[in-house]
Amino acid sequence: MISRKRIDQLIKQSEDLNITITLPTHRKGEEVQQDPIRFKNQLNQTEKELKEMGLKDSEVESLLKKPKQLLDDLNFWNHGDEGLAVYINRNNFEIFELPYSLKEQIYVNDHFLITPLLPMISLDGTYHILGVSQKKVRLLKCNRRNVVDVTPDDIFTSIEEFIEEKPEIQIQFHTGADNQDAMFFGHGGSDEDKKVIVEKYFRGVEESITRQLKQSSDPLIIAGTEEILSIYRSINKYSRLLDSSIFGYTGEMKDNELLEAGWEIIREYFLKDMYNAIEQFKDENSERVSNNLSRIVESTVMGKTDTLFIAKDEISWGKYDEDEHTVHFTSGKNGSSNELLNWTALKAFEQGGKVFVLPKSEMPHASTIAALFRF
Repeated sequence: MISRKRIDQLIKQSEDLNITITLPTHRKGEEVQQDPIRFKNQLNQTEKELKEMGLKDSEVESLLKKPKQLLDDLNFWNHGDEGLAVYINRNNFEIFELPYSLKEQIYVNDHFLITPLLPMISLDGTYHILGVSQKKVRLLKCNRRNVVDVTPDDIFTSIEEFIEEKPEIQIQFHTGADNQDAMFFGHGGSDEDKKVIVEKYFRGVEESITRQLKQSSDPLIIAGTEEILSIYRSINKYSRLLDSSIFGYTGEMKDNELLEAGWEIIREYFLKDMYNAIEQFKDENSERVSNNLSRIVESTVMGKTDTLFIAKDEISWGKYDEDEHTVHFTSGKNGSSNELLNWTALKAFEQGGKVFVLPKSEMPHASTIAALFRF
């Protein structure tokens, strides 16, 4: 899950000349082979635009050197996600692989295009669920609508497997009644002996899970029985393990059931402010809400916007006149125009406001942009 802090860092990295390139990519299938070809076409178009702006060939070559090197990285393209956002300027080169599709865009300006990343702090942010059970362990990568099993290959997914591969552990395996987690007994073995074995098993699981999750820094929710969750939490070293858990998991819950249970926790942890703000739009007569782009731009520049909502994949071109405090719209991109939804989002961030990108069908009043004002 991309945090607001990470987006703030990207904004601060912007210079006088910044390039944003976005495109849809694919996880599998024949279309994966077309992804680097589409990216190459975008780089060619970017090169053309930069030269038309008056940049020297050597400057263009320097700017696009690292992105062009990506074209030959087959490992990168064969392990992609559904969307790619690339940020380039003279001193920075950032890549974000996203779990949702993006439009093909090239944006060259004195600021980056951050709206492609913003769904990651609203409905499309990713999180992980770890089902911990003596019968079955599995790690799921989730967003609001999708779930993928990403269980590491190097872990034993049950204690039974663990014991079978560990002949030094002289203990028998016994499955309890329905809906009961696995129980262990040995030849006179004490409960403490059994607990030591269970902890040893989950330590191996935890090391592998934490190693994998550190690559994404996604929030982690664990699911299990109260006893198993207590053991796992006592050995956990992953810093983004959430306090709330999914109780009652013994290995039988389906992926989609875990997805829905996890979403309720994520919604409470990270999206409470968003849903509280959306509730404010039910008051049709409130002066604190608006879906008028001109008013929202002007109010945001003046620091009045508390929460900004933008519809995913929508575009509006224009320029804000700082002297007249008015918005001048244009029919498309030209040399002086900005993508206004993105520009307004940047201004809201600068003023300490919250910004969310949603599918248009989930926007307040199904509008292109909406704002909740501080006053």
